[in-house]
Amino acid sequence: MMNTPLGHDYVVAKVDKLVSDILTPEITISNQQIADHLNSYYQLMTFHYDNELVYANSIKWFLGSCYLVCGNRYSNEVIWDETMAQIFLNALRLYKNEFATAKTDFAFQENRNGQSLFEYMKFFLHKYKRLLIVRVDLKIKLEHAHLIGIEAFNGLINKLMRKIQSDKEKERKRKAGKIVDKEKSCFEDLRGYAWAIEQGVDTGGLHCHLLLLYNGDKRQNDWYLAEEVSKRWVKITGGIGYHFNCNTTRYKRQQELKGTLGIGMIHRHNILEVKNAINAALYLTRPEKYEQRLKAWTPNMRSFGHGTVN
Repeated sequence: MMNTPLGHDYVVAKVDKLVSDILTPEITISNQQIADHLNSYYQLMTFHYDNELVYANSIKWFLGSCYLVCGNRYSNEVIWDETMAQIFLNALRLYKNEFATAKTDFAFQENRNGQSLFEYMKFFLHKYKRLLIVRVDLKIKLEHAHLIGIEAFNGLINKLMRKIQSDKEKERKRKAGKIVDKEKSCFEDLRGYAWAIEQGVDTGGLHCHLLLLYNGDKRQNDWYLAEEVSKRWVKITGGIGYHFNCNTTRYKRQQELKGTLGIGMIHRHNILEVKNAINAALYLTRPEKYEQRLKAWTPNMRSFGHGTVN
């Protein structure tokens, strides 16, 4: 078995980037560069390939084009040169129309997700006089990322979602008088949430953008809530998770200076705040983030979702 710290998600990200570069007309890449990439990632891709996962078309095109050149030869016996790279290139370019269609389909789906999230945000921004918006980006530490594949990462996110639901149940019990003198959790007074799982371009790192919507009459300290959520994430991941808190004073000040601050306390009658809040939420569903889409996933897995209105 190959001993490598380069995990599955890193390799599929590199393969996807190579395919994208080749099939993007504005990008020029030489046969020698292609051969170098193939020598770096073809063997790793065949090693990491998992029949239990669903792969993006780019990965399928890559493997299919490699097969046309290498046939049934073991990948560790193949040394790519410029001649072989040219044959690979000719085969891969047959997918240029499918590549354009894939990008269009992705944009269409993101627009649909965006419309759903837009309506979801409008509901809460109208219902509450003050809405406290918290955004946290959840990740795995780089040195451990190769140990956590998409199935495990999705399982961790699902565990966090279940924790949100269990804390909302505790809130109902508190209001019913069944829980007395117990400190509120970071998910109590939460009224809505949305999430999107993406994959980095350079490292292939999996991450989740988490958007949390609180009743602003019940909760005020957005930075604190984000930090508490991050502690939950670290605990769920067994200490290998980390986060980026978008609700720090510094980050919010940067957004405020640009006139785009859409997190923190949002007031229903402040038109600019409401507009910015919607735009901040729609970052989760941007059609232009094609290269940050997942390159492999488990069957029936969702990479985006939000709660229900009630």
